[in-house]
Amino acid sequence: MISAVVPTRSAAARLERYLPSVRASLAASGESWEVVVVDDGGELTSVPDGARLVALPSSLGYGPAVNAGAAAATGDLLLVLNDDVRLEEGAVRRLREVLLGTDDLFAVARCGDEGGKAAALRAGLIEIEESPAQEPHPTFYPVGCCYLCRRRTFQDLGGYDDVYAPFFFEDVDLGYRAWGKGLASLHVPDAVCHHEGSATIGARPMAERLATWYRNWALFHLRNLQGPRLRAASLGAWAAHALFDGRPAVEDGLAQALTRFARAGRRPAARLSDEEILARVSRA
Repeated sequence: MISAVVPTRSAAARLERYLPSVRASLAASGESWEVVVVDDGGELTSVPDGARLVALPSSLGYGPAVNAGAAAATGDLLLVLNDDVRLEEGAVRRLREVLLGTDDLFAVARCGDEGGKAAALRAGLIEIEESPAQEPHPTFYPVGCCYLCRRRTFQDLGGYDDVYAPFFFEDVDLGYRAWGKGLASLHVPDAVCHHEGSATIGARPMAERLATWYRNWALFHLRNLQGPRLRAASLGAWAAHALFDGRPAVEDGLAQALTRFARAGRRPAARLSDEEILARVSRA
């Protein structure tokens, strides 16, 4: 069974607009299916026909909402979607075909009109680049707007890390952890979906979004990088940002990163080194 998990912040109108395409694509997948809507804040009074509601009494953010949906799901496959995604009829069938036909995979993804993601190391920091291609190809991480994975693998990896809540970099972190265990993520261009994009995050003040981006970008490095050379280079880069960037939101985000890192700490060493992971997800 495929369990589609759709986190939302009480966006009834978006669910009415987009869930019909999700149900149609699931129905054409060749699998039995269910739709689990996670209301992050518990303000929805109902959901469209054919969906099951999981209500979180307070807003915890994107990652915790997906984790709650995965815990409530009953399928062995997990389809993670944003609430503003419209799927073409054959999208889920194609994702399932690629996931079940390839060994050592964590996830197969498609995010609207975007391509896959690559990682580039610049001035001591890992940056995200677009990586377009016509055929399925490795992607740095499965973008949270639309991907399919095995639910058990998602849970064995620990799901999304709450330290990044409410948003940004939780999907990057999860993809990096999967790569560290030798589990690839693939971007599948012909599993077509359409993404409105930032329907929830876009309503947040720009200063909050900028602070959260820098906080979680720094946290990603602090939590995941293991090699002494790369760690030293990244720490130098973050020190330069703190000293010379000058934007209050960036300074605030980096201060928050240190506070959260003091609580969460560094991850244990992965099976693959940072260099091995980056070699697999860098653009050729």
